[in-house]
Amino acid sequence: MNNVETEIKSHVDAFVSQLSGLVRKAALEAVANALRGEGQPVAAAAAPRKVGRAKAAPQQPAEVKKAVGRPARAAKPTRKKGEKRSKEELAAMTQKVLEHIRSNSGQGVEQIAKDLGTTTKELTLPIRKLLVEKKITSKGEKRATKYFSR
Repeated sequence: MNNVETEIKSHVDAFVSQLSGLVRKAALEAVANALRGEGQPVAAAAAPRKVGRAKAAPQQPAEVKKAVGRPARAAKPTRKKGEKRSKEELAAMTQKVLEHIRSNSGQGVEQIAKDLGTTTKELTLPIRKLLVEKKITSKGEKRATKYFSR
């Protein structure tokens, strides 16, 4: 058994030595090609391409990107960080959310926040209150939760 182990070890050592030589040779060739290419990036030429990857969309002018880009964020509340909402503010927001859900049944919190011009974080407490008071119901879990009026 000792003879077999020695033979396996010698084959592994020979393989590692050959592999090191090939890696060194490839690195030298890459450096030589980069120097000949006058600043061509080596990584771009050597990077393997992923199979099944979609082609990139054609580039658009900057003016078009600005017009088509992400929608504007909802307005931030005027309170200081960590400051609680007043009872009146909370009651008003809860009523707005209830009216919105009654007229737009089946929407998620992200769509409700977008329509009301606020953040989803601002809607968490009013929606929770409406659910406890059984004025609305919900179906789904996490981001797929939809709200319905009773």
